[in-house]
Order: sequence, then structure tokens, then C-alpha cells
Amino acid sequence: MRTIRWVFTGAAVVAVGSAIASWVSPNFDDAQANSDRQTVNCLSSHLTLDDKKQIAQFADANDFDSLWRVYDRIFPDCAVRGDQRERKGDLEASAWRLLSSEREFTRLREANAALAAGGHL
Repeated sequence: MRTIRWVFTGAAVVAVGSAIASWVSPNFDDAQANSDRQTVNCLSSHLTLDDKKQIAQFADANDFDSLWRVYDRIFPDCAVRGDQRERKGDLEASAWRLLSSEREFTRLREANAALAAGGHL
């Protein structure tokens, strides 16, 4: 009789543990996605005009190592969670895509390209 009681108790604990794990897992994914969005937005909004000009020059010259250094300088101020350091490259790439879609940045790149073309004539 005691064995059966322990088996039922163990099964109940496993069931409760599984229910908690399945309830917490989606919340963790949502929290991670929200903190990643917050970090990407921070990376984009903390860029100064000079940073954007540098990034435009580096992008036009295909000097992506220098481009990432600008983001590397800002990343520690923007990281919300410690586990984001493992995904730093992905977060910085997302910030780069977000910046690339901004009209102001597109104008900077076009101005850079015009200056570069004018220097080669």
C-alpha cells in the first residue's frame, strides 16, 4: 500500500513539474524575444550621427569588421540579459538591418557613394 502511495505521489509531482515547465517555457520565449527587441532598438537609437556616418563609410567600403566595432562599443550599454552576449552577432546584425532601412541612413550612404564617385573621376 505504501509503494502505491509513493508511486502516485511521484506521478503527481512529475505531472505538476511538466505542467509548470510547459507553462513557463512560452513565457521564457516571449521574454527573450522582448528583451532582444529592446536591445536591438537600443543599439539603433544609441548611434550618434557620427556613428551613422562611420557605419555608412564602412558599409560602402565593405569594411564590416570596422562596422561591427561601432556596435561592439555600444552593445554593453544596451544588453538587457546576460545570455544576449551569446547572440551578440545576431542582435547586432538585426540592428544593422534596422539601420539600413532608415531613410536618413540611406541618404548618408548615397552621399558617401557620391563623394566616392566624385573622387574617382
